[in-house]
Amino acid sequence: MAVALSLCLLLVSCSPQNDSGKFRIGYSSSNLMAVLYAAMGQEGWGKQYSALKFGSSADVGYALLSGDVDAGFIEIDKLRALEKLAGLKHLTAIGRVVYPYGATLLLRKGLNLRINELTGLRIAVSSPECVLLEAFHKDAKRLGVDLSNIVYKNVPFESMLPALESGEVDAAVIKGTYAVFALQQGHSILYQDWDVQPGDECCPVIIDQAALVLLVRRDKSAAGLGLVKLLLKAQELDADALRGAIARESTIPAALLDGQPVAEFARADDTLVEILISHAHEGGEDHDDEARNKEAR
Repeated sequence: MAVALSLCLLLVSCSPQNDSGKFRIGYSSSNLMAVLYAAMGQEGWGKQYSALKFGSSADVGYALLSGDVDAGFIEIDKLRALEKLAGLKHLTAIGRVVYPYGATLLLRKGLNLRINELTGLRIAVSSPECVLLEAFHKDAKRLGVDLSNIVYKNVPFESMLPALESGEVDAAVIKGTYAVFALQQGHSILYQDWDVQPGDECCPVIIDQAALVLLVRRDKSAAGLGLVKLLLKAQELDADALRGAIARESTIPAALLDGQPVAEFARADDTLVEILISHAHEGGEDHDDEARNKEAR
């Protein structure tokens, strides 16, 4: 009996808090949440809304499906999981968070190298034709960097940081959305170019550099429109104020945000989700799965 009671208490303590009557928004902490953090500091937030932090946006998705939250920010690569669970039919998109693709060369923590000292390094890339790698090659050539002995390893973007952590690769040419988190993990940025023009499979124009989608349960969509208005109002703050909100509401030191763009929030609808899912089917996630299976064989 005591064991059962303890288990019950444990489950309660691990569940999102129940703010009766409030509109509940699920999110996972990151620098992409600037507009939400800023909105949380606005007058009237606490009376109408409650922000619930989860370990990952996948957990936010499950909370949406179970009804533990009314709306939530979901990473693009997690939308496919919701589709496979037939969960998207219960949800509708009302907003998106966009962030520049940004070519970023990460150097594994513990390595102290200059950009002209890359000979022999194992560098993770999304694909040999990725526009991010092309941008890096162009700038490296301009700087006279010798790239002839670099070993490139094809790794999906979402697997690059774990590959750095494990020592599988020494560096990675990655999207800018991962930059701040990489700095938190102790890796360093050796090169960045925020003027990359999208237009290929790894950085398509069609999804408008969307990093997160704000989904709401269909039975709560009317209430979600009020949240969108509040987020759009918060988006009007200047970049420094938004960075301040990130530092205040998260564990990210303000110093790590310097020089990095601030994510932007905008309205969206189910058309965006359809495009993102279609892109995953045509060559995104399915292509990555196939590549991983071939490598395993």
